[in-house]
Amino acid sequence: VRLMLDTKVSESGTSDALFQECINVVRQQRSELELDGAFRQVETGAITKLKQDELELTRKIFQRIDPSQNVTSDLAHKSHDIDPYWSPFRQVRDLKEQVTAEFDEYARYATVAEQRRVRIQIKKSLKRSADVYNPYSRDFRNWHGREAGDQMPKPFRLPDKHWEPNPLQVHLGRERITWRDVDVIQHFTADNGYILPRRTTMLSRKQQKSLVKAVRVAQRMSLLPYKWRLQDYQAMPLMDPLQWTVDRLTERAVEHRDKRSRAMLQVMMERNPELNYRGFLRHEAERAQADAARGGGGPAGPAP
Repeated sequence: VRLMLDTKVSESGTSDALFQECINVVRQQRSELELDGAFRQVETGAITKLKQDELELTRKIFQRIDPSQNVTSDLAHKSHDIDPYWSPFRQVRDLKEQVTAEFDEYARYATVAEQRRVRIQIKKSLKRSADVYNPYSRDFRNWHGREAGDQMPKPFRLPDKHWEPNPLQVHLGRERITWRDVDVIQHFTADNGYILPRRTTMLSRKQQKSLVKAVRVAQRMSLLPYKWRLQDYQAMPLMDPLQWTVDRLTERAVEHRDKRSRAMLQVMMERNPELNYRGFLRHEAERAQADAARGGGGPAGPAP
């Protein structure tokens, strides 16, 4: 069947695909013959024929690339005998791998020798100073400056105060835990995002159920990640940020008597009167009543 000009013969789509496939087949046959021990050192007729075919194909490729110039392979000159497809990096890469393997083997031998030297030094030191390394000997106590006590050692006992919840846990236990309060939930989650047990959170059974429900809803609402815990600066409840700031400043002003927080709240009351300042106003009223009862209308001092 006569092939038309638009008939695709090669699998590749380039213009020199057919020549490239021919060269690949020639190279494959040549490599198979080179691996054969019978033809490795003998210049047989098959190898000579393959070299001639390769030379002819490369000459046609060079002529097709630039017909105006007489570009030929170096194999055309018998005095040079250089393969035009020889890669100068192949031997370098093989040499690099060989040097790396030899260096790894040398490092392994050096490590074994160093371990043996240290082991011999330790054995000699143990033989010279056997009493110093014996924890029950007198030389060991003198070397480390220890004295034998007359009484038997008592077992370590944690005080009862260790099992009491800290102020932060007490404050968090009074909070109403919902899925919006991300700043509260992040105190009850581990680093991998898991919910801490009751023996760690010290919450009641009802609060622990509310915590589990809040964490699940917050994760579904994309407020909490599943596999890690949020940082403190990232854990912010789903509410008005100004109202959240008012609540935190009120807490600092009431519990820590922070004058800076009290001044900021007074400024926010003038600029944002629509926010809820009920806790701060109640604290100020109680503080004024305490000052009036204590000093009879003197200057306002710090709350007791």
